[in-house]
Amino acid sequence: MQWVLFFSDRQVREQLFTRVDATRGLLLVTGVRHGAAMRPPETREPFATLERLHGDVLSQVLVADEGTTDGMWRDPLGDLGDRLHPGSRDDAYAAATGYLLLRDGRPAAVVRKQGTPFEDLWFLQEALSKLSSRVPPPDPAQRPGRRRAEPAPRSPPRPASGTNARATGPRERTAWDDETTPPRGTRAPPPEPPKKDPWTVLGIAPGTPLGEARKAFRALVVQYHPDKVAHLAPEFHALAELRTRELLDAWAEVERALSEGT
Repeated sequence: MQWVLFFSDRQVREQLFTRVDATRGLLLVTGVRHGAAMRPPETREPFATLERLHGDVLSQVLVADEGTTDGMWRDPLGDLGDRLHPGSRDDAYAAATGYLLLRDGRPAAVVRKQGTPFEDLWFLQEALSKLSSRVPPPDPAQRPGRRRAEPAPRSPPRPASGTNARATGPRERTAWDDETTPPRGTRAPPPEPPKKDPWTVLGIAPGTPLGEARKAFRALVVQYHPDKVAHLAPEFHALAELRTRELLDAWAEVERALSEGT
């Protein structure tokens, strides 16, 4: 069974969590790049071969990043990594950027992305063979030049930066090369601005009565709600979402401070 979720979907995070929680047995979760000229993610490699050979053992959830402004503020895979590994940044990062294998909703292994579907498939089959007796191990003679698969619960190292040199030497380019599955984060997100004073964000003076502050906050939220710019270009949607999130975060701090002071 294969499912494809999209970053542009506002409910992508909730859909991903639901799939992880509801799927019994082995589940592969990973991010893919997706553009208008690309084939559907489930028809690409290594996913098509995994489904053909091991579809009775393995389910797949492919989270497609279309690179649009609608999805640029969302990070469902990062949220899943944090949820599965709340106490370990390294494990959470590895789960979000690699091929995450789960059993009954719990992390079982992480396979680092190699850069080509051929290499990814070999290491995925190796990891699956250790998790299920129904998956035969891959041919050792076909093993790529260096091992990048890390079984759980060991903490997978972060991907190396720069080009990905291989001991196997040059390889003929194929049509799959444009559809590889790079680690999440190769399309660099915008830098986070410095944290603003929540009172300044809301335009509320410290010590303002709670009821008056709440009224001012609600007026701002209505003013900047994304629905107000639904008729405008996509970049305005993203800015409205960012501003609304900033207001909500600031209000959480202000409300807490005013409530504790009453």
